[in-house]
Amino acid sequence: MSSRAGDRGQATVEFALVLPVALLLLLGVVQVGATVAVQLQLENAARQGARAAAVAPARAAAEARAASARVAGGRDIEVRAELDGEYVTVTVSAAVPIVSSLPGLSDRRLSADVTMRREDLP
Repeated sequence: MSSRAGDRGQATVEFALVLPVALLLLLGVVQVGATVAVQLQLENAARQGARAAAVAPARAAAEARAASARVAGGRDIEVRAELDGEYVTVTVSAAVPIVSSLPGLSDRRLSADVTMRREDLP
């Protein structure tokens, strides 16, 4: 059976109409996955930094920065350590690049903070 003359190329036109939407959805899924992966890295880096700072509170900032940098996977991070009585809080933040170059979208800044009790206290 042959198709009618007016139906020729219908699948190609439908594909051309659906392709941009499908690509945008795929790009969104990739961006969300990349953002979640960075957030998990930051949380792990903050946890490792807080642990290092809780063990050696005299050098809390240096220890937290070193431990966080080892875990952050080469990402450019910002580390802040604060001693507050018997607790130490480490905050790690980093910029997450946006995959698409659509106007109005810029890098997002994610952060994670962890508080632990100092271990040098009696």
